[in-house]
Amino acid sequence: MYINHHYVSCLIILIYSSFILCQRSSPLQVEKDAAVYSLLEKYHHYSELDRLLQQWEKNYTKIAELFNIGKSISGRSLFVMHLTSPLMTDIEKEQDEKQLLKPKFKYVANMHGDEVIGREMMIALIYYLLLNSKSDTRINRLLSTTDIYVMPSMNPDGFERSTQGLCDSRTIRGRGNANDIDLNRDFPSPFQPLKQLQNGTTTDIFYERQPETVALMKWILKENFVLSANLHGGSLVASYPYDETIHHTPNTYGQSPDDSLFRYLARTYANKHLTMTKGEGCATEFPEGITNGAKWYDVSGGMQDFNYLHSNTFEITVELSCCKYPSVEDGILQKEWDNNKEALLSYMEMSHLGIKGFIRDTETQTGISGALIQVEGVLHPVRSVKHGVYWRLLLPGLHNITVTASGYLPQTKFNVNVTNENLTSAFRLDFNLQPAFQDTSSSIKDVSSINDVFNSLSSYAKKLMNNSREYILKTLIEPTNKFQYHNYNSMVEKLKELNNKYPNITSLYTIGKSNENRDLWVMIISDQPLIHEPGEPEVKYIGNMHGDEAVGRECLILFIEYLCINYEKNEYITQLINNIRIHIMPTMNPDGFEYEYKQTVHLQGPGRFNAHKIDLNRNFPKIELEPLNNNNDNNIVIPKQNSDNNRYYLDELTNTQENIEPEVRAVMHWSLIYPFVLSANLHGGALVANYPFDGKIQDSTRKESKSPDDQTFKMLAKAYSHAHPKMYQGNACIRFNDGITNGASWYIVDGGMQDWSYAYTSDMEITIELGCNKYPDETELESYWDDNKGALLAYITQVVHGIRGFVFDSKTKMPLSGVIIRVHGIQHNVSSYRDGDFFRLLTPGIYDITAERIGYQSETKQNILVGSESSTYVEFKLKRKDFLNDSNNTNNDIKGTFSTFVNITSTNVRTLYHHTKEFILHQKLFLIIAGIFVLAIIFAIVVIYLKFCQKSTSRAHTGFQRYEPLVQDENDLPKMERHNGRKALRNNHVIVSESSDDEDDQTLFSSKIKKPMIP
Repeated sequence: MYINHHYVSCLIILIYSSFILCQRSSPLQVEKDAAVYSLLEKYHHYSELDRLLQQWEKNYTKIAELFNIGKSISGRSLFVMHLTSPLMTDIEKEQDEKQLLKPKFKYVANMHGDEVIGREMMIALIYYLLLNSKSDTRINRLLSTTDIYVMPSMNPDGFERSTQGLCDSRTIRGRGNANDIDLNRDFPSPFQPLKQLQNGTTTDIFYERQPETVALMKWILKENFVLSANLHGGSLVASYPYDETIHHTPNTYGQSPDDSLFRYLARTYANKHLTMTKGEGCATEFPEGITNGAKWYDVSGGMQDFNYLHSNTFEITVELSCCKYPSVEDGILQKEWDNNKEALLSYMEMSHLGIKGFIRDTETQTGISGALIQVEGVLHPVRSVKHGVYWRLLLPGLHNITVTASGYLPQTKFNVNVTNENLTSAFRLDFNLQPAFQDTSSSIKDVSSINDVFNSLSSYAKKLMNNSREYILKTLIEPTNKFQYHNYNSMVEKLKELNNKYPNITSLYTIGKSNENRDLWVMIISDQPLIHEPGEPEVKYIGNMHGDEAVGRECLILFIEYLCINYEKNEYITQLINNIRIHIMPTMNPDGFEYEYKQTVHLQGPGRFNAHKIDLNRNFPKIELEPLNNNNDNNIVIPKQNSDNNRYYLDELTNTQENIEPEVRAVMHWSLIYPFVLSANLHGGALVANYPFDGKIQDSTRKESKSPDDQTFKMLAKAYSHAHPKMYQGNACIRFNDGITNGASWYIVDGGMQDWSYAYTSDMEITIELGCNKYPDETELESYWDDNKGALLAYITQVVHGIRGFVFDSKTKMPLSGVIIRVHGIQHNVSSYRDGDFFRLLTPGIYDITAERIGYQSETKQNILVGSESSTYVEFKLKRKDFLNDSNNTNNDIKGTFSTFVNITSTNVRTLYHHTKEFILHQKLFLIIAGIFVLAIIFAIVVIYLKFCQKSTSRAHTGFQRYEPLVQDENDLPKMERHNGRKALRNNHVIVSESSDDEDDQTLFSSKIKKPMIP
């Protein structure tokens, strides 16, 4: 029988289509959707929300856990529903790598009480995930691979005071909390200083903030969230960091280091939303449905910036509707669920972008927490958490990833190919770190071999400072035969070209942005450009601080290429790059230079300043000086006690003085996070090497303002001037003996960079004026380069002088950071870096050196000989004070009664031990109590078992559900409770308020909620 194959094909297609349609409209799925829609027929007030959440937790014990992170002003709980499959205790997770690697995600809604759509969407989302946890493959996969935390309302008090039907209630109660405080202005701002009390102490970041804010801050710091979104109302857009800029200038883009990633995350939500990208209604000003927060409007003290700056969390803010609190008629909430459902799910899946893995000790295979994970080119590291787990969201591409941890050698993995093809799991990338020190630091690099290298480098520098200069320079390859000024775009193009051409010895990064949004680029040149190598000093050059002083800018661009092109071709340059990490910033003031570049006549004018018409070399915090002592015969002055370069100033200084320009703030932050030992600031308008201090004691009649390191600074200044063929002669436009000068002796500068660097860091910096003409003709650039190239080499080579070494814990052999290194007779200290390494520049002589750190006994090395070539290696092994005390304690066998045992104070630990020992071994009372305790445990187990069986037989009669969900067998898995243990904070610069009471802390870490009767 003949059958037309076309009919057969059509029949097959019809049958298949019918099958698909049946699948999509299955009664089970329809009923689940109807259940969610039914839930969204009204708004849910606090009591109803409480009842629903507790009911769902009870019905889904294997995947749902309800807890609160604190209370509102009015005592309402800040509920969080934790959803994942399966729920596990911390102890159980430790045995399962897959569970440990689950990223944590959170949604927070209803931060403003009158912005309610997000609150209802979160209630619907929780229900939707629970209903579909087994039957929907996507939801099952999401729950199996992600730890999801949903907070329907951060501001329950505000919601209860809000009025339905009001689309914008800014002036009416409800937006703020019960104290009428806007919670999205209550988080710490990076540009606001922490408050100081009358007694001079600085408060912590929680001081005087609202309880809702404190609860969220502690939760964010305690948990290790990877991705987050904060749901608002009043517009229709996805907003991303930063929310504020330093001057809070309207319409200013607040670009974060992860700007491209944030834009991608925001687009993910906007594109999956049914209307957000259409540009309709209140969204007309956002054609893509996204915006930078500060570009839209400046928000100081917002939550999304706090997440990014104080934790590992990447958060965006999503505005869900034009009307904040619409009337519930016409199915508005169901429509919003349709608009947002796919966006909510797709955004959660972004938790699996980038890379994840473990960072472990290569010998013990134990996890290393607190390790820094740095992506080349992105100045925003994240940290590993408990068990050494980490997550780092990344866009597709080839990335160089470096991991550093205290006490371990850094490790870099190059060209890591991130594809993001699998949104159920980020790319697995583990690191196994080698302990940096086995017995002593000499295991890293042999001390004698380093001495030989430093001796060689010192010899080269001396030759550059005498008649052998031309002979040394003739052996080097010149970078170019074309000398020209580079505007911003051509400079960036040149730097990127060099970075691509020499990827093994260079790393290009930006430390921030100028007022006109130009990047402040820095090139690192080193054999290990991505990491700080323990025992290797770091130096920096900064050029073009004044926009019209252009010679330094061009010399540094040439110098970068000069170093790269001669690497492994010239012994001097190769040794320099292999043993010193060099940072070069060609321009600190790109805005000023761009103005000057366009001028035909270069006289002193606006180009000197930045775009705000501020002189950047007068914008650093002013250093108040005072005499070294009453006699002060040597005319030495020192910074006052409130500027101690051994304190940790990263938070304090970058968060203060709102008049600090962004270029200055960026350099301050940069100087505080890198362990620079030596630096120079290249200027123009004279021919001289200028050293601190630039400032003076007020009303002082003395001409000079000598620092405690005056002799060392003179040595450094002479290194540059004598390696320059003209500067040392001192007979240019202004006469200077030896071509050097004390800053204040020339003219006084308050707010200068070199004084700030000396007072607040371990870095010794001078200011070098490269020529009388600030902006010479391009035809003269070659002669300026010829004059300065040798001096640039000789100066950074001075970092090999003085003393260097490591500081260890004598017992654990671990390196100690933050140890103060004090040279007797010189009132200026430096401190050790994270690997315990330190460097102290000194002139030749004999010194006594002391290392001291809180909690340790100080150690002094006497009669340390410092020569004129290689620095002298010094190693300290500090003993803990408690370790010393313990070694002197005697093991007395103290006898006493049980009542005495109870009253023993916690300060006498050894006495406590002996009383406990005697009580256990010699008292009959112990045996009686132990027996009673064992019987009590057995009895409790029996009672719990009987109640559990009774509950199991009656559970079918409990609860209220419009649709009976897929209730799980509670006999298979007992209900799990959240672990109450405290976790350490991620940011070790955050100080928890000592005034926080135990009750608040218990609330934060509690997971057990008293459940009211369910009707």
